Amino acid sequence: MKHCATIPFLLLAMSCGNNANATSFFPNPLHIRQISAVPAACLPEVDGKSIEMKRAYVMENSLWGGKVEHQWIIELIPGAMPLTLRPGDCVAFGTPIRGYGQRDGLKLLEEGKTYVFVLERSDRLNERVSRNYVGAFCVMRLSDGHLAYLPYIDHPDGTTTYPPCGSRIGGPPAPDGITPPNMP
Repeated sequence: MKHCATIPFLLLAMSCGNNANATSFFPNPLHIRQISAVPAACLPEVDGKSIEMKRAYVMENSLWGGKVEHQWIIELIPGAMPLTLRPGDCVAFGTPIRGYGQRDGLKLLEEGKTYVFVLERSDRLNERVSRNYVGAFCVMRLSDGHLAYLPYIDHPDGTTTYPPCGSRIGGPPAPDGITPPNMP
């Protein structure tokens, strides 16, 4: 199983759901994209695996301390059929999904902050597979005034491509990104 460079930050994300760490090992990566002016978490197309989604949430990165708060969380309603996500399918922040209930309202994403997007699976719980798919992004205001949601990208060599609005959350910076200001 491939390790992500953002392991400390991702382990925190895995522990935030009810029993989220019961069968979790290392999280699977998500691709973060911007769809219709909001961040979206997409299953990798090359992975070739479909999942049944139990829960999706976005929370502020709290690796460096602070209170863990969800900006958005949806959970499968008991008795409802779970959404099956196939490779390349995405879940967009704040979007209602049939069969899922939203908890705790919707909080706006703030410029300059880093967030974690987590999809928790409800299938294959008795197998030795990761239960979570995790991706990270930060929010940057563009020169035209719009917000952009820029992904952190982990590489097989353990480095991370940090976006311009990024802060250190994992591995050393890759040559194709920036060096975050809080990098030792």
